[in-house]
Amino acid sequence: MANTDNLRDLIDIARREISDVPPEVWDRFTLLAGLRFGASTLYVNAVSRKRARLELLAQLDADLDSQTLAAKLGVSVRHAQRLKRLR
Repeated sequence: MANTDNLRDLIDIARREISDVPPEVWDRFTLLAGLRFGASTLYVNAVSRKRARLELLAQLDADLDSQTLAAKLGVSVRHAQRLKRLR
């Protein structure tokens, strides 16, 4: 991953990944971010692994067995069962 100490680097990553946003919108966003947050340090929350797994679980077939579910989520069978109960 690129150096994301700079908001502009983060915006460049988003620009590459989200191709359906017109370049002039990204330019306006970069300008507004510079005006609003220039010379300050921004904190970007990390995505919670638990939340990400629960969102993935919501997209998967509800009838998957625990073994297959665990493989798709990258967790143990026991943890997959726990996550399934949370849903």
